[in-house]
Amino acid sequence: MQPSPTRLARYQRIERRRALPLPVKAAMAASVVLLSLGILWVASGAVGPLVDNAVKGLGNVVSSIGNVVASPDATQAPAIADAPTIVSPDEAYTNDDVVDITVNVPAAWVGKDGYTVRLWVTLPDKQPALMNEVPVGPTSVLVIPEVELAKGRNDFQASINGPGGEGELSPVATWVLDQSRPKITISSPKASSATSRDAITVKGKTQARSTVRIRNELNGDVVTVEAGKDGLFEGKVNVSSGINSITITATDPAGNPNTETITVRKGSGDLQVTLTGTAYRFTAKRLPRTVTFTVVVSDPDGRRVAGAVALFTVTVPGLEAIVSNELPTSQSGAATFTTRIPKGALPGSGLASVLVTTDSYGQKTDRQVLTVR
Repeated sequence: MQPSPTRLARYQRIERRRALPLPVKAAMAASVVLLSLGILWVASGAVGPLVDNAVKGLGNVVSSIGNVVASPDATQAPAIADAPTIVSPDEAYTNDDVVDITVNVPAAWVGKDGYTVRLWVTLPDKQPALMNEVPVGPTSVLVIPEVELAKGRNDFQASINGPGGEGELSPVATWVLDQSRPKITISSPKASSATSRDAITVKGKTQARSTVRIRNELNGDVVTVEAGKDGLFEGKVNVSSGINSITITATDPAGNPNTETITVRKGSGDLQVTLTGTAYRFTAKRLPRTVTFTVVVSDPDGRRVAGAVALFTVTVPGLEAIVSNELPTSQSGAATFTTRIPKGALPGSGLASVLVTTDSYGQKTDRQVLTVR
């Protein structure tokens, strides 16, 4: 007999579920078995060591992870491999006690923060000393201004310094501070010598590699030579008639000058001095008498010398010597002295003489014999 529709509506329909797949059923069964075994193992007390080892292992893992987080490996600064270079001077010798030093910085360090250029100096018999330290610049050329020099040899080297330490030193660049004047020794010609030639060769010695300028002040002739490695030099200059003042100027490699001067006379003969008088013979009974003496001075080429100094002396037997003042020669090269021969002279021979002194030709004398009857 079928239930009525009203009664069926009161009940929920029962549907049949599908069975689980076979692999799932196998896995569930295995889990149950393993769980049962675990319960038995715990009950036996064997689980303690295993759990302890597991905890220790987990602790080591956590500790390792903490160490990694707390202390990561720092990035190492790169080692400085390339050394800078110092631009050496064209001339090592200088008389300036400060110089500007140019350093070429390797491209790898140009413009980097934390990097500097160190300047080291080594003096004779001394250890290298740090002279200066400046940051690297934005370009490869770095100028370190006004570096002080010590007297003598200064050997400079540069290095790059940074977080990775200090690099190798550069090759040596040398400056030599020399503020002494070079000594000059003239071996030829001798001072105040004479020549009949149109030119003379000046020879001497000074500091090696000095520039030597030889000038004849009389005619303006100039020659410039360079002293050899041994300091020897020689140069030929033209000479003119008269006194040639030769100026030798030596300038050493550092720029220090020194000067020596010699004189050389050129002419056909000696200085010419001629003394004449208005009288050479006197009679004792007719004294006193006035007499005038004149000297004419000519250079070795016969030209009259103005400005020479003449000193006249007159000696007569029985009288004191008569001496003039110093008298200059005129433009015509002459000087005149007038005096009186007083009474009291005795018969015999006397002498009139003159001593002439010149700046250019030295001294010379002339004499005339006087007779008293």
